[in-house]
Amino acid sequence: MALKSTYRRNIASDGKIEMNLQEFKKWIKRFDTNKDGKINKEELREAVRTNVDGWFNRLKGRHGIKGADANGNGYIDENEFNNLVEFAQKNLGVRIVSY
Repeated sequence: MALKSTYRRNIASDGKIEMNLQEFKKWIKRFDTNKDGKINKEELREAVRTNVDGWFNRLKGRHGIKGADANGNGYIDENEFNNLVEFAQKNLGVRIVSY
């Protein structure tokens, strides 16, 4: 489920994975293990783990929830998805493009 293997054809010269918003949503929803339509910290941690090398991936998962979870309920829902996109572009080597 790693981004680079899934979206290998869309890797830019700077190494960032380029995908549109729909592709990103489809990819991140793969980690919604309980299928509630929201991403919790464990699910985001798994997404980060599959795409970020090193010991700090747990910290990035926690940071992602804190940064994206605007209402502080511990989940990222559809209304907070843009915050998650920002996090992914800053921390996961993703660039959201329109094509």
